Amino acid sequence: MKMLHQWCTNVNRSKVEPMKAVARTIRKHQKGIAAWARTRETNGFLEALNGLFQAAKRKARGYKRFDTIRIAFFLLAGKLDFHKINPHTA
Repeated sequence: MKMLHQWCTNVNRSKVEPMKAVARTIRKHQKGIAAWARTRETNGFLEALNGLFQAAKRKARGYKRFDTIRIAFFLLAGKLDFHKINPHTA
């Protein structure tokens, strides 16, 4: 991180405005960059879960109970094949 901090300092002393904007962005997100460098983890898994939940909400629209949305979520997340039970399913 010291090298990155020094790079940002050097860039801010330069006359290249677009690179100064990059250095400001890096400094603003320095904690997140350091956390990623240590763990190599992203929030991709949470984003995927959020996408499944949003799809379940769309499929369960009109239902008022949370249990119905939860069932739709589990059905989507499980990726069950109902074709074996009912060959007329889409």
